[in-house]
Amino acid sequence: MQTTSQDNSNAIVIEDNALPAAKCDECGAKIYPGSLLQPHITRHQRRQRWFVKELRKLQYTMAHMRDLA
Repeated sequence: MQTTSQDNSNAIVIEDNALPAAKCDECGAKIYPGSLLQPHITRHQRRQRWFVKELRKLQYTMAHMRDLA
């Protein structure tokens, strides 16, 4: 069982070894190894772009439905 002090640390503990990790500012996930942080952030950005694109489609559809009514 991990203590609360270990939950806030910047390392991942595996078999009593502390491995340095990078923490994602967006979601708070610990990423190990730290070199995978950039691809993780890229996925956040890709998901945000997809969300904005879908939202624009929905707004366009709703505006046209209003115009037809």
